[in-house]
Amino acid sequence: MCAPLFTDCVDAHQKHLKGETNGLFKIKPAGSGSIAAVEVYCHQEGLMGGWLLVQQRETGTVSFNRTWAEYRDGFGSVDAKGKGEFWLGNQNLHLLTNQGETMLKVELEDWEGGVAAAEYTVRVGTEEEGFPLQVSGYTGDAGDALESHSGVKFSTFDKDNDGWEENCAEAYGGGWWYHFCQSANLNGIYYKGSYDPQTNAPYKTANGVVWPTFKPATYSLKAARIFIRPAAF
Repeated sequence: MCAPLFTDCVDAHQKHLKGETNGLFKIKPAGSGSIAAVEVYCHQEGLMGGWLLVQQRETGTVSFNRTWAEYRDGFGSVDAKGKGEFWLGNQNLHLLTNQGETMLKVELEDWEGGVAAAEYTVRVGTEEEGFPLQVSGYTGDAGDALESHSGVKFSTFDKDNDGWEENCAEAYGGGWWYHFCQSANLNGIYYKGSYDPQTNAPYKTANGVVWPTFKPATYSLKAARIFIRPAAF
């Protein structure tokens, strides 16, 4: 018997027998056509469920220095307990954030046990447009380090869409919505806490997992997670 398909984690929450329990669910977003269904981790428990995990860094075991195709299609993996490092894929992000008004939540953790969060409304455009990010309406306690990336196309080392004369993705070591180059970057190099950019030849950049309104740009975070969910529950 095939596993049931849902359009997102809110749909799974409402229709699945175990939809109110955290875990893996098969989804097929509206408008995905012939694109295969994808297994996702849904955070369903608590005051507000329906959160779909789209990115996670927590151990540094998975390299995020990937090609355009890998960021488009997704890489890494997450298990039924929500453990693992991965990127869901820009094509899935586009489809999921175009089903209706969508919320984005960033959860951050430093090496001293501090935590912070930021929420926005979000939309990601098509691949033909360069998967541009649109975010607005910041709330939270992490500080707004992402809204300056709004309207910016996604870039990887093999597809440079940034505004810098060189390649931001080469300098910072991960795919992201780079402009000149970044305010925040949760796909950078995984360091343990504070690091010295002068050791990062040839660019000598603050290229860690960074959210500078929470911790300095020369401090790489222990964990970062990105969730999305429909605004309407």
